Amino acid sequence: MRFLVDEDLSEEIAKILRAAGLDAVHTREPGLSGAEDQEVLDEAARQERCVVTRNRNDFLMLTEFYFHEGRSHHGVLIVPRSYPGNQPSRIAQAILSLSQDHPHAFQPYAFLFL
Repeated sequence: MRFLVDEDLSEEIAKILRAAGLDAVHTREPGLSGAEDQEVLDEAARQERCVVTRNRNDFLMLTEFYFHEGRSHHGVLIVPRSYPGNQPSRIAQAILSLSQDHPHAFQPYAFLFL
């Protein structure tokens, strides 16, 4: 599984995931800082990456829009507020566990919660 960590989460998460052997980048790395959510999802779709974000509402609407437009993406993984932002290693470990325990959960249009 390939991940694109949104800018509402720490860059450290992508670094930890990479160190664990996953293909992960943060939105700052491909120059997506300050990008609109649709641009982030478009780029993630092009790169076949699942977006990791806290932004549930906007990405839910975008997923519905993509579906109705017949455009697929490679999933959105929502990190709830119960995972404190100042604990990137805890978030990264939960993502790693999910990707190992449920690799088939990441499907086109998938909208998952950590």
